[in-house]
Amino acid sequence: MIKTTALLLVFAGALSMTPAQAVDVDAIPSEIVRAVDAVKDEINTVTTPEPEPEPEPEPQPQPEPVPEPAKPAIQPYATTLGTYTTSYNPRQTNRNTNIRLAASAISGTVLQPGEVFDFNKVVGQRTEAKGYKVATVYSGGEAVDGIGGGICQVSSTLFNAALLANMQITTRSSHGLRVHYLPAGRDATVSWGGPEFRFKNSNSYPVKITASYDSAKGKLTFHILGPSNATPPQTKIAVSKSGDGYITKRYMNGEVNYTTRSYYKD
Repeated sequence: MIKTTALLLVFAGALSMTPAQAVDVDAIPSEIVRAVDAVKDEINTVTTPEPEPEPEPEPQPQPEPVPEPAKPAIQPYATTLGTYTTSYNPRQTNRNTNIRLAASAISGTVLQPGEVFDFNKVVGQRTEAKGYKVATVYSGGEAVDGIGGGICQVSSTLFNAALLANMQITTRSSHGLRVHYLPAGRDATVSWGGPEFRFKNSNSYPVKITASYDSAKGKLTFHILGPSNATPPQTKIAVSKSGDGYITKRYMNGEVNYTTRSYYKD
């Protein structure tokens, strides 16, 4: 009862007192004074409850990152820079054996940037011990029998593949007589001790030489291959008659970048 009375007095006093009024504390019974003080303490110690924390938002599923498509790996010898095919008589067994041996010696050769292909160095001396046979060869402007007859078709076929592949031809000579497997101006003769046939890989990447031959059909083909990101050269070969010889020109993007002359005995 006293606590209730004290509480009423506190609120009544707060509502009715003016600044000019004063309360005679001594006239209030001590029990009520103590009760009023206790009520004041309770009022002063009441605290506003803290608000309930807001629930944390549920994590939203993140989309899986889409990986960038992998760039295709560069294949070292997937682009044909130049290729050429010549035909031979399948019934000429000795000559065809010589073609096969020389082409096999060359096939698989890799030229690094700036490296020179040397026919005689790669093929080596043509001897009976290596399996070469006697067949017709051109010597001194005459057709005679000799060991390794037919290998000039190998060098000549490769010469044309190198021309089309825009290789830098450094050494080439024509036969003394016209050959049956190529037009005038498109042949390249070789012989142990000279003449020679050489060309340089002037590209910034390695190239590979491959050979294939079909003995049943009498076909010899050379390929010069570069990496898959290489662009095949736009070459054109033109041969014109000039006096007693022929001029062979190679055009690259419309401009001449190689010229050679050929002379044949009538």
